[in-house]
Amino acid sequence: MSLKLRNHEIIKNLSVVSFFTLISRILGLLRDVCIAYFFGAGITTDAFFVAFRIPNLFRRLFGEGGISASFIPVYSESIIKKGEDDSQDLFQTVFAILFFILLFLSLIGFLFSFVFVAVTAPGFLGKTFELNLTVILTKIMFPYIFLIGLTAFLSGVLNVHGSYAPGAIYPIILNIALILSAVFFRQFFHPAIFALAAGVMIGGAIQLLSQIYYIKKKKIRLGFKFNFKSADVKTVFKLLTPSLLGMAVIQLNLVFDTLLASFLPSGSISYLYYGDRLYQFPLGVFAIAMQTAIFPTLSASFAKNNIKEVDGAFNFASSLMFFIIIPSSIGLILLRSPLVKLIYLHGLFNSADAKKTAGVLLFFIIGLWASALLKTVVPVFYSMKDTKTPVNAAIISLFINIVFAVILMRVMGVYGLALASSISLIFNYLFLLRKLHRKKGIGLGITFFKSFLKTLAASLVMGAAVEFAISASNRMHYGPLPAVLISITAGLIIYFAASLIFKNDSADILKNVIAKKH
Repeated sequence: MSLKLRNHEIIKNLSVVSFFTLISRILGLLRDVCIAYFFGAGITTDAFFVAFRIPNLFRRLFGEGGISASFIPVYSESIIKKGEDDSQDLFQTVFAILFFILLFLSLIGFLFSFVFVAVTAPGFLGKTFELNLTVILTKIMFPYIFLIGLTAFLSGVLNVHGSYAPGAIYPIILNIALILSAVFFRQFFHPAIFALAAGVMIGGAIQLLSQIYYIKKKKIRLGFKFNFKSADVKTVFKLLTPSLLGMAVIQLNLVFDTLLASFLPSGSISYLYYGDRLYQFPLGVFAIAMQTAIFPTLSASFAKNNIKEVDGAFNFASSLMFFIIIPSSIGLILLRSPLVKLIYLHGLFNSADAKKTAGVLLFFIIGLWASALLKTVVPVFYSMKDTKTPVNAAIISLFINIVFAVILMRVMGVYGLALASSISLIFNYLFLLRKLHRKKGIGLGITFFKSFLKTLAASLVMGAAVEFAISASNRMHYGPLPAVLISITAGLIIYFAASLIFKNDSADILKNVIAKKH
């Protein structure tokens, strides 16, 4: 595949995923507005976020994380080298195994919800109402891992076959279900927070049905096979153990933050959640979309043993990632307070809650660039069927997060948890980047650094323009909405214009995408 054709493929896939992910993230913010408005930041929301985080952890392990990381490279290679029959056998066997694993986990989670809650939020053990509410919510939502695990797996299969829209669409379904539940169904439940749990399960069922529809439309045979003697099946599960361990360690960072926050004043878990949601917005729209777009491409390149192509794709993806994430980080830092007030300061969510959430967001943003670039480096290891190196990096990063979280929490409260997370993410990225260069000679080249300097210069110009717009809005006594809209509009125009003046290749690429000249 030529350089131009490969970059075209990455951009095409990225634009599809980013478009639908942007819609999903906007709906996600609207969902959070509804939750903040109708439920605030307190005991019931803390309970819901803890309960929902537990099945989400297993979803990332068995759906979007471990299984995908070990399955997609082997499946891609099977399609290229062995043909349709062998690849279908591999798909159906892994699907069958995953089906029964998720079913078993759902049963275990339902039966032992108290144990899961006690481990992830031990601070609730002395709070009877919070504990009982969280346990009940966990029982209701734990089967969600079965629904979303299969959904995420089928989405990954569709990606390998060049169909990226279905996987990007399914998160939209959950957000719509939760919005409708918060707005229309809360009056039918007591406590009202149970409406959100019902929305999660309804959304999960529709999500799975949507992916099954697209699988059938793609004429991929859905069914069970148990071909355990297949060399490809053995390879998938050989790679799966370290892959699951790596994803488990990453998720343990989130669990550990929740665990510590449960000992802090009421609302701390909610502040972490609301701050993380804003922090995740650029990650979801672009960084995670980039990982989704490049993973099958990298896997195909490694299947052909084309290291030069992999190195080129990695540098291209990293340059494009920085082009978006650096200005996003500066914009979020400058606009964090107006954004939090605009999105969350309604109903039961008060000014004190907004101030705490904005503070948490600031310390999350410090590690935003590293979190984004991890989405370019980790897929390279997974594509070469190396799931052990990311595990080692994740374990060390977890240790760093724990040490810094315990120390900083005593000094900075909930802000310390966000800062510790950022520190561990920065280490994780730098560690993997060094390992990648030593292992395969793949690294960031001169083209990347030229693009980076141009991106940084344009971002600083944009930051000055945004700061001026904020100051002007404050002098005119505008509310949060006009201030945010004016600042974002000015920032986007100035940043893109400065990037073109500095002749940043990433700006030219995106300009061509917008003009449909690519």
